[in-house]
Amino acid sequence: MHIKLIEGLQWSTEPGGSGGLCNKRGEKVHLRQGDMDGACGPYCLVMAMLARNQLSRRQAKGLERVDSRTRYGRLMEALNRHETLVRVGTTGHDLLALLREVNDKEHRVVTGSGVEMVRQARAHLEDDFPVLLGFHGHKGSDIRHWGLAIGMSDDAFFLLDPAHELQPGLAWNAILTSEAHGSRFGYRYINAKGTWAVTLKEMLALL
Repeated sequence: MHIKLIEGLQWSTEPGGSGGLCNKRGEKVHLRQGDMDGACGPYCLVMAMLARNQLSRRQAKGLERVDSRTRYGRLMEALNRHETLVRVGTTGHDLLALLREVNDKEHRVVTGSGVEMVRQARAHLEDDFPVLLGFHGHKGSDIRHWGLAIGMSDDAFFLLDPAHELQPGLAWNAILTSEAHGSRFGYRYINAKGTWAVTLKEMLALL
């Protein structure tokens, strides 16, 4: 099985270093969201910016002074304005609004056909751009989630999932299958707690 990870990610094992999956600066890319918020979309967006070296980890964790003239400052101010969205969850268009504050590139959210979202996600990952994937489970499953695809194989995307810890020695902590089987909820979202049938809702690549 061939596995591809986007360029710019590396495995750090240096004593005293960050350790684990890191960007080119040697900073960890994975972030864990709080158990009581719905901020998986913004977490994935910030992880994508970490993977692309567009933020430092200290900035991502809110440890640096906010200067509204910088990319970091604009992002923090935008997140503050979107606080209510963070509590109830975010759509792809909410994430686009955050991106417009910090990035002058043209991004767009892909919705509709799961097959088309998979095709475009694969193309972006092949070009080494991280991809945010939004997916929902059956009614009553409570799965309305975002994961950050940082790699892929022939039949799956490898995700950094802000809802779960990244275990030592692993480069990802969840998988989303890339082929649907049998129904609208034909994709499978797999993490340490189990497997769920999901449907793809939205896709956004960070260019």
